[in-house]
Amino acid sequence: MNPYATYRRQEQAAGITRIDLVLALYDKALERLTRAEKSLAVGDAPAAVGQLAKVQLTIGELASGVRLEANEEMGTNLLRLYEFVANELRTPRAEGIRNARKVLTTLREGFEGVREAANAFERSGQVRTTAGSQMVLATA
Repeated sequence: MNPYATYRRQEQAAGITRIDLVLALYDKALERLTRAEKSLAVGDAPAAVGQLAKVQLTIGELASGVRLEANEEMGTNLLRLYEFVANELRTPRAEGIRNARKVLTTLREGFEGVREAANAFERSGQVRTTAGSQMVLATA
């Protein structure tokens, strides 16, 4: 059976919302940054590179969800922050990981702050649900 199809059925049954998926992406990215940092600390650069590559993929998924037509200024600023994070993670450096973590943590806190309102919009039908969303693949 297709694992993604299984997940979608579970997602629908659990009622996972778009904002919850966004928060899960941030959580996974931050978790992988921690793993990369630990790998660097013990001198395992290849393991760090693997984790950082996965964070960059997650950042790409987050960036792909930005809709400039909804708010061009905010969307552009968000894309610039994602670009900064991606650049910081091009090479496995402790300073780059710290910089990326700071940005992602701040953004995650912002999304957590609007979680309740975002869920209300989704429940009311003003925002489409997660059915058919591809961004969940980035957390795998």
